[in-house]
Amino acid sequence: MSDRSSTPPTSGNTPGELLASVTALQRRTRAARNAYWLPLLLFGLLTAVAAPLYVESVEPLAIRAGQDNPALTGLGGDFLERAAALGWYWLAALIGGYLLSLWWYRWHGVRVGVETPARPYVVAGIVGTVVGLVLPIVLRYLLLNTATVISNGTGWVTTPLLGISDRGMFPHLIIAVGLLVLARLERSRGLTVVAAVYAAAVVLVNIFFQTADFQPGDLNRYSFLLAALLPAPILLVGGGVALLNSIKRSA
Repeated sequence: MSDRSSTPPTSGNTPGELLASVTALQRRTRAARNAYWLPLLLFGLLTAVAAPLYVESVEPLAIRAGQDNPALTGLGGDFLERAAALGWYWLAALIGGYLLSLWWYRWHGVRVGVETPARPYVVAGIVGTVVGLVLPIVLRYLLLNTATVISNGTGWVTTPLLGISDRGMFPHLIIAVGLLVLARLERSRGLTVVAAVYAAAVVLVNIFFQTADFQPGDLNRYSFLLAALLPAPILLVGGGVALLNSIKRSA
């Protein structure tokens, strides 16, 4: 038995049948162009590969003095022992990951005949990477080198953002923003859910670290590792489910 909603419209169709046919065609076209499983798995794996750089060699103090790292390593935080190496890693991983995603969407579009306009997603990711390098410098200047009235007035935003940056989690925020942009471009409810849950996990982890009154001995060698990796399974699971759905559609 044929599915009337999937047949092409003809002159004999009623207006309701024509609308159903167009709606079904739009749904199939949207499903065919969805290719977000690769960015999800890619950034999930890039986060997992970074894991050893979040492990401290000794038990950290509750508060570690800031390090004098190069500005280009700002993505690696300031509290972590391997902040410089982590910063260089994320600089290469974010730029490379977004460029690879752009190539993937173009290749996929050629293969299926319809392409998601992924350029805004890539632009958002690379701009976010640049902001991640520059913003900590601006925030520290506002916090430490401005009048008390200004530093107190901006502290509600500078302090949490500096905390995210100093713990080496700004790259996770960049990934979250990029995925929210991609979800808009893909018009995918599934990706919207994954991106929103991932962003919420990143925010909640940082709220916990920001509000906890850590004392010396409260943190161990793996505290920052757990903070960094907790949101990663959301990307891996979401990407895996999206990949399985893509395989089922093409079967």
